Amino acid sequence: MKKFIDESWLVLVMGIVFAALLAGTQTSLQPRIIANEVATLNDAIAEVVPDVDKTEMIKIDGNEVYKCLDAAGQPIGWAVKAEGAGFIDKITLVAGLTLEGDKLTGIKAIKHTETPGLGNKIDTKDTQNFYPLQYEKKATERPFELVKRDPVADHEIQAITGATYSSQYVMDIVNDVITRIRPKLAEHR
Repeated sequence: MKKFIDESWLVLVMGIVFAALLAGTQTSLQPRIIANEVATLNDAIAEVVPDVDKTEMIKIDGNEVYKCLDAAGQPIGWAVKAEGAGFIDKITLVAGLTLEGDKLTGIKAIKHTETPGLGNKIDTKDTQNFYPLQYEKKATERPFELVKRDPVADHEIQAITGATYSSQYVMDIVNDVITRIRPKLAEHR
């Protein structure tokens, strides 16, 4: 027992050294992390609001809302950064809206830890997975509903096979942000 107590200082010193190294790494990389997050957000805005040249950020109900302007400085739409629960952790996405807020122009998941090969399909656009494409040009006057068959109504979104929960969480985030933000967009035009 005495030997254990005499040698336990080594574990304590190693813990302090590794904690200091981790803190130093985090501090030194923080500017790069922030720059990457800003670039990802800007790329997502450009993807969900076509022809955007610059943006102006405003806060509405705690959400970052970006007024999207064309090259002439005229408003052409909105991009809303929204966050909500996911299957594993939080999902952060950007939803694009028309200037009137009556239609979605697209969605883009920018941060998530959904299950690889299943739930992570919420952010892919390829010919075999069209999940984000389903939201494009959809009217926003009524909440979206998740279905497990081919959608027949404008407000229906087909779930990703094997990732119904992830599909539901994304739809819940989109419905929530539209419900809260859409009525207030006219004030900020």
